[in-house]
Amino acid sequence: MAENGTFEIVDRDGLARIARFQTPHGIIETPGVMPVVNPNIIVLTPSEMRKLGMQSLITNSYIIKRTPDLAERALREGVHSLVGFDGPIMTDSGTFQSFVYGGIEYSNKDMLDFQKRIGSDICTILDIFSTPDDGFSKAQYAVEETFRRTSEIPDDGTIYAGTIQGSIYPSLRRRSTRIMSGSAVKYLPIGGVVPMLESYSYADLVSAIHSAKMNADFSKPFHLFGGGHPMFLALSVLLGVDMFDSASYIKYARDDRVLLQDRTMDLSDLERIPDWSPLAYMYTLKELRDLQKNEKTKALATHNLFAIFSEITEIKQRIAEQSLRRYVKEKVRSHPYLMDAYMKFLGYRDVRYFEQFSRKTPFYYAGLEDRKDPIYLRLRNFCLKEIAGRDDQIVVVDDSLVSPVISLDSGIVHAYENSSAIFVKNWNGIPVPIEMWDTYPVQQSISSRSGKRSNMLATLSRILPGRQVTVLKDRHAYKMPEGNRRFDLEKIRMIARYQFSTDNSSLIFPDSCAVRTSRRTDRIRTVSYGEDLIATLRASDGLLTFTSAGAKLLDAAIPGMKCRVMVSDESRDFNLQGKNVFFKFIVKSDMDIVPGNDTLVVDEAGTLIAIGKATVSGREMGSFRRGVAIDVRSGLGQSG
Repeated sequence: MAENGTFEIVDRDGLARIARFQTPHGIIETPGVMPVVNPNIIVLTPSEMRKLGMQSLITNSYIIKRTPDLAERALREGVHSLVGFDGPIMTDSGTFQSFVYGGIEYSNKDMLDFQKRIGSDICTILDIFSTPDDGFSKAQYAVEETFRRTSEIPDDGTIYAGTIQGSIYPSLRRRSTRIMSGSAVKYLPIGGVVPMLESYSYADLVSAIHSAKMNADFSKPFHLFGGGHPMFLALSVLLGVDMFDSASYIKYARDDRVLLQDRTMDLSDLERIPDWSPLAYMYTLKELRDLQKNEKTKALATHNLFAIFSEITEIKQRIAEQSLRRYVKEKVRSHPYLMDAYMKFLGYRDVRYFEQFSRKTPFYYAGLEDRKDPIYLRLRNFCLKEIAGRDDQIVVVDDSLVSPVISLDSGIVHAYENSSAIFVKNWNGIPVPIEMWDTYPVQQSISSRSGKRSNMLATLSRILPGRQVTVLKDRHAYKMPEGNRRFDLEKIRMIARYQFSTDNSSLIFPDSCAVRTSRRTDRIRTVSYGEDLIATLRASDGLLTFTSAGAKLLDAAIPGMKCRVMVSDESRDFNLQGKNVFFKFIVKSDMDIVPGNDTLVVDEAGTLIAIGKATVSGREMGSFRRGVAIDVRSGLGQSG
């Protein structure tokens, strides 16, 4: 069994991740929501909540400690017996009560010791609560004093949570996250956000989350305290939040309020019970309204919690199929302030470091928002750089000449091979060179009509003023500048430049390379050099996968630590034989490694020993100490 506190990624979509977090009472799969359970008033039992999808819960250790009967029983039997749940339990420490009442009667040490003694799986330090109205100095004090309290954490193997504070100040959120990440805590909640949620200050909340996440230890779960409303969950997960807690399911139920996926309604305004609700086949709307207060509260709490868990299930599905960003675009249109928050998120360029080159689902282009998608921006920047780096004539191929598959014996390819011009087509405003037409997202996309009408010519004239641009509607109608080149070779070279940000693609694929195509589709399948197979071109996304022979060419063409991880001598021989690279054996790595991309593995002397697929980005590589970092495809010491 994995060590307690171990966090391993199972699947990902940008910053969003499905992961497994090991606790003494079992694994928590993220993203997830912990229902808040008041030990004094349990409306839904944990067994009832588990049937709705609960896997962990949070309860308040301060309430337990200050209530003699509860404290005595918790110390005797444990918190799990007290609340009737044998799964993972997190305990809060009384921070909110301290904020409301101006302090509590126990110290941070008292609360940490009590949480451990009652058997909490995740114990929380007694942090200093910040509000959006706090001045900088007051918020700064909360950050520093909260961090000081981490020095009181005993070294006993317990999972401790250290809350990130900082109010609305990005610099304080960044500092709080960095110092908490470097402390003994293994769990990172971000606090002081409930006032932002209650005031619909979603843009401020996005800023707080982003400032913290970009400075967090990625090997530790990232928890948004109090952020459990279905309408904000998806955007939060897209920002990198792993866990939530929610008391809203019961608070709203007591006020006869109903949680829906995109809003909250008064029961009196509801016209019908949603078909997906567990109440739909138990009550008519009138019967639900006429229930006794306690029964109605329990029924509505059941519905509300189910709504929350249903949203989490949908989010996990979207992560697995890598369509979460598309789902968020739909969700944020439910409220103008959510849309404001999403537009703020789109302005963060640093999220690009966590995006793969391709996704499992097609790229949906519906409008200008999608031009801020990291995959769109990466392709746009690359294509413009390729075109700007050459002085040749630009030939814009009319859509009427563009077929879904570029056959190697097509007229457009013959025109290309007998000229030196740069052949491009319009893809949603990007002038995409012909060599990239089969590469994700160009071939694997669905575009609205507005995207197809995007004025690429205006883009070219603005970025490359004075360059000769010709629109090709009939390949026989214009005389091309003479040239002699191989389309198949130039295609794989350009894709290599795209994947590995190198100008040495001719060293990776020398002139004598042999390119084999599919008889059925005429698409490039494999590339050989001499007698060695060096690469394949994936049909799914038009990107390259390299063999061990190809890895040697990559290694010779790309200098330094670029596209590489260095492993310790302890791991070297295992990786040579094709075994996976584990995080704990990485000595250093390239910060710009793209998750899912081919990555070279070298030993401490810098000698190539293996090639494989990176499971995380270069920004994350140094955080993890457990799990697979490089899924090795081939070790250079393998026979055959």
